[in-house]
Amino acid sequence: MGINIEQTRQYYTEIKTEDLCDCDYCKNFYLQVKEAYPLVADYLNALGVDIEKPLETSPLEPVNGMLEYCVCQYVVFGKTSGELVKKIGNVELGVATSYPSTNIQREHFVIDIYPIKLNWIM
Repeated sequence: MGINIEQTRQYYTEIKTEDLCDCDYCKNFYLQVKEAYPLVADYLNALGVDIEKPLETSPLEPVNGMLEYCVCQYVVFGKTSGELVKKIGNVELGVATSYPSTNIQREHFVIDIYPIKLNWIM
């Protein structure tokens, strides 16, 4: 892999709170994910990724006070062989094959993390 950690970190530094989705599902994610998944947050941080600033989340409907995000996606600058697969506890990480347009011209890829299960506090 040829991840550009500094470029990735700079990208996330430039994302402001007002740039993020403000739906209740996403707010629920931002408020809890770092504390609920500290090992995943630490791993992503080592790549330059801020776990609280996803490109996309795909939440299911809340059930019994819990909300599952079947996939959350993040931009990473550089290139990968496409074989980036890791398991951290119950969370899997891999290279995304489908994601919204990033509108980024520099070399990058998108990673998926899943599943993420959080309390529904909104």
